[in-house]
Amino acid sequence: MNNTDPVDRSADPTTSLAFSYGGPLVSGVIRAVPEDFYVNEILGFEPSGEGEHVFLQIEKRGLTTFAIRDKIAKLASCRHMDVGYSGLKDKWAITRQWFSVYLPGAEGPDWSKLAESHREDDSLTVARSSLKLLKVVRNNKKLRRGTHKANAFKLLVTQCSGLDDNSKLALDNRMQVIRKKGVPNYFGAQRFGRQGSTLKQARDMFANKKRMARDQRGLCLSAARSQLFNKLLSLRVAGQSWCEYLEGDVLILAGSRSQFTLDASDIDDPDGLAEIARRIYEGDLSVAGPLYGRGGQPDSSVAGQLEQRVFEQESVLAEGLVASDVDASRRPLRIIPEQLKWQISSEKCHLSFVLPTGSYATILLRELIECGA
Repeated sequence: MNNTDPVDRSADPTTSLAFSYGGPLVSGVIRAVPEDFYVNEILGFEPSGEGEHVFLQIEKRGLTTFAIRDKIAKLASCRHMDVGYSGLKDKWAITRQWFSVYLPGAEGPDWSKLAESHREDDSLTVARSSLKLLKVVRNNKKLRRGTHKANAFKLLVTQCSGLDDNSKLALDNRMQVIRKKGVPNYFGAQRFGRQGSTLKQARDMFANKKRMARDQRGLCLSAARSQLFNKLLSLRVAGQSWCEYLEGDVLILAGSRSQFTLDASDIDDPDGLAEIARRIYEGDLSVAGPLYGRGGQPDSSVAGQLEQRVFEQESVLAEGLVASDVDASRRPLRIIPEQLKWQISSEKCHLSFVLPTGSYATILLRELIECGA
């Protein structure tokens, strides 16, 4: 069984988000054991084999990314800030991810001792977790947040209820639609902390001007931006415009960070708008929603008015982000999974797919199956 305590689902800020296809079709359990949730981080490039940074590929079970970072820093006798990673990975799962360590002109420690140091931890931690070193290679640049290209997932949902021939057919049909059209690119519950605790801390930090440790402050800022993005996206999903161009929208090219807006001549050209609609439908383009911060104040366009409505509703978060000198950016409103495959049996559902960096497997899953922890 999962070793987590019962969770107050009502405190999860993602439970009220609009569904794009009407909601889940059956119910089940995800992560009954960590092995039911497997994630492999795909770098998208090959380390150079030389340079001042040591890259470590590590497989972990029952451990946070921060816990691995701390173990690496201790073994290498370096600062936490000298250890890089591209993304935070789930604790209650089997995850493979990369870390970098800044060691200029140094051979570095015996990295095999990482696993040894873990086995020396308290017996309860060791019994519930594991750490394996898979690869060690040099590179000329530090691994920074968001550097990797994608994550490959293999999920097993167990104890599925309501799986009859009709629901199996409905699940199959919906997965076919998701394979083509994708799902809303919401931030998952993990972004907001257990029962939304990190988001609550962010509100408190902004409202009462509280100081926080660097790591926790970063998590709070991310949770605040994610909440604003999710609310705006939910508003557009409810209005069925998450895959449609609205006046003032920023568009992003699939598989890149290239963004652009349409000028007046484009908007006045019916053929030009039809071409944009076609490219969005085919997945070549997506609408990019706001990650709020400095320089991200919305204009008076149709899309800008929707954004302004959300920012006014969440003024503590919006104003706090600007006061914290967080720069505005954009994120696609939609994700289309690659290599989506599934197998449905009497009480189990196997899923495998690849998502771009920063997107959540649980967000895809919520459109299919209502999952308990």
